[in-house]
Amino acid sequence: MEPKNLPIKLFSKRGTQDERKTEAGGGGPQPSWLLPEDVLEARATEFRQSLGATAQSIAARRPERSFIPAVVQVTVREDAMAKSHRGEVGKIFNRKEEYNFIGLSEDLDFLVKVDSPEHVAFIDHNLERPLAFSIGLSAIDEIRPFQPRIDLPQDTSTPLKVKLVNYQDRQMNAQVESAFEQTLREGQVAYRKTRYTSGLTVFKLEHVRPDTLVTVQEFEALYSIDPMPAYRITLDELSSGLELPVKTPVAGQDYLTVGVLDSGIAPIPHLAPWLDARRYSAYREPEVDRSHGTFVAGVLLYGDELEQRSWVGVGEFKLLDATVFPRPGLEIDEDELLENIQNAVLAHPDVLLWNLSGGGTMECSARDFSDFGKSLDELQQRTGALICKSAGNCTNFVSAAPKRRIPISADSVRSLVVGSVAHSQGPDDLVPEGHASPFSRSGFGPNKLIKPELVHYGGNGGVTAGGRMKLTGVNSFSLTGGVVQQAGTSFSTPRVSALMAGLSHRVAGDFNPLLLKALAIHSAKYHPGLSLSPSDRLRELGFGLPSSVDDIIFNSPHESTLILQDNIVRGGYIEILDFPFPDVLLNDEGQFYGEVTVTLVTDPRLDGNQGAEYCQSNIDVSFGTYDRIRLRDTTKRTISNPIGKLNPYNLLLSSNYAAKFQRYIDHPFTAERQLRDDLGKYHPIKKFAINLQEMTEAHRVRGLTAPKKWYLELKGLFSHAAEAAAAADGEVLSQEFCLIVTIRDPLQRHDVYSSVTRSLTLNNFQHNNIQLRNEVNLNLRNTSGGPAPEPTTE
Repeated sequence: MEPKNLPIKLFSKRGTQDERKTEAGGGGPQPSWLLPEDVLEARATEFRQSLGATAQSIAARRPERSFIPAVVQVTVREDAMAKSHRGEVGKIFNRKEEYNFIGLSEDLDFLVKVDSPEHVAFIDHNLERPLAFSIGLSAIDEIRPFQPRIDLPQDTSTPLKVKLVNYQDRQMNAQVESAFEQTLREGQVAYRKTRYTSGLTVFKLEHVRPDTLVTVQEFEALYSIDPMPAYRITLDELSSGLELPVKTPVAGQDYLTVGVLDSGIAPIPHLAPWLDARRYSAYREPEVDRSHGTFVAGVLLYGDELEQRSWVGVGEFKLLDATVFPRPGLEIDEDELLENIQNAVLAHPDVLLWNLSGGGTMECSARDFSDFGKSLDELQQRTGALICKSAGNCTNFVSAAPKRRIPISADSVRSLVVGSVAHSQGPDDLVPEGHASPFSRSGFGPNKLIKPELVHYGGNGGVTAGGRMKLTGVNSFSLTGGVVQQAGTSFSTPRVSALMAGLSHRVAGDFNPLLLKALAIHSAKYHPGLSLSPSDRLRELGFGLPSSVDDIIFNSPHESTLILQDNIVRGGYIEILDFPFPDVLLNDEGQFYGEVTVTLVTDPRLDGNQGAEYCQSNIDVSFGTYDRIRLRDTTKRTISNPIGKLNPYNLLLSSNYAAKFQRYIDHPFTAERQLRDDLGKYHPIKKFAINLQEMTEAHRVRGLTAPKKWYLELKGLFSHAAEAAAAADGEVLSQEFCLIVTIRDPLQRHDVYSSVTRSLTLNNFQHNNIQLRNEVNLNLRNTSGGPAPEPTTE
């Protein structure tokens, strides 16, 4: 492997030179699904009749609950879900300066708040004039009163998880919660109230009598009743004969602290010197078994040494023991577990990296994001922390059944979710090295979100001739300090946590979750022998296995990595018209060549009431060539930017590439290749890895024949709901992002690093090498206190 010792670079956009204004489009033709006049009138009459049921429900409110708004469910045809059409639908329901759309149901229906008889009359008056609202009415298929989802458990002893409608009004929600609590007290119902997020309060009800349950189901603001999910930690150890020297911190050296949200960490000799003096525990000592947490902590701190491989490249940081799970055999309800996690994280605001190797077994929804995931997202937004979360395990491989999807909690958007790949293959193991472990759950998350994002080594598994499950584990520590083996995504996750800690320690500056995630995902690759389609690779392994710390932060002379961190404000976008693509990368035909990897990680705006549209903001990235800069006529109404690109060619479009390269083929670039047509809007992470030589001949001639100029463009987009909420609050919408671009010469002929650096300087970009901290020298000793040899690596 060629040496890598040239630091990757940060660069900045050049102020107004690279800033553009978002331009308005033309009015456009009427939608093809616009209904004729007679059908519109019939539909309006039908909707008015349905609206009558809402009027009756408001009139029937008990006086003390008359303040509770009714909710109607509005089904909009799929081809009318565009933001402009939603605005037309909103005109029917929204009075002046109001926005009454309070969310999306799981079926992607709009939920609309109707707060009074006067509001009903306003809507009815609009429906009396169907031609004035022709687009909005044509877009609507059905209007009906909202009905809460009620899924009662068969076992009556199972606690109930109750959610109320979020009216997007803090004072209204507080009044509604108070009225619901009064109902519970009158029915003598034992309940527990937990704040999952700022907009989501969950009530856990226990031992509810049948007559009282009817009263609860009739509460006017009820959203849903479900069984309360429960969680537990399990661990089965296999003995290993490996002995390992003990590392100790260097006196006076500062170390990053990683929080371990688990079952507790035993102060064994290998771990005790690294334990933070602070700790958090939600349990009394008889309720604690530290086996699982100790194994996780061992992988965090000694992962490479335990396997005698340089997989991560670091392992020196303090550990904060946060015992949030009870011992095996004891279940914990979701609301209690989340409260434990919140208490631990909020009590230690200086700890910004957390490992969470635990979660439920219930599969996440294909459309709606889980309450657990939303809670983890808001906690990270509130604290600026990053949670590395396991993707979950299943044993379906024993019966040759398909893998289960990731569980609720692993659909957290802001968390970095980690699956497992096999580190080796034993006699009964099912998969070769580098393939997804048989027990590792697969994605996608809701709305086809890429989850897990990364994988790391967590073991292998198979079935013996007798039909019994067999696991090939990875190494870590038992409660007594011996080295044992275990398999699971619980133990691939701390390797990624260690990588994040190592990157954060090596890169100078404040803790930066966007940068850390982007660096790891940008470096991730698939095993070259992985014969899966691109979609299956993403589903099972996310973006792949990340590189070690040094491989991430250094380049070879034949490649150059540039990082751009900024934010995009609504109404503007970034367009760099002289991107520093190396002019030395020309082949004998006079065409540009090279491998390009582009990774974009954003901090999305999230709204827990918008169902599958939980992610409310998006950034699209384009990268490619154009012929020259052209002047534009800004006197025209729709033109705001005085310059633009002539004949732009976006090289990230999969349609430019030969079909055989869009599927799996045995080719050196297979481990890197990443192109996907359905990345979709509102995905916070996007990655492209392209080889320009894989373009079709016609596209190479048109898009790559010199002379060409190179551009990079980033355009932001916000949902209709986000724009309406921001307008009501006077907020200026913006999105933070981290973009990383690597350009590589696969033939290793040219000094790409120097060429890109010269171009940055020539085109007046501010740029600098990524700033690195000094190395840490560790004390290594054996358990008896004597000197020990350095661990071997390969």
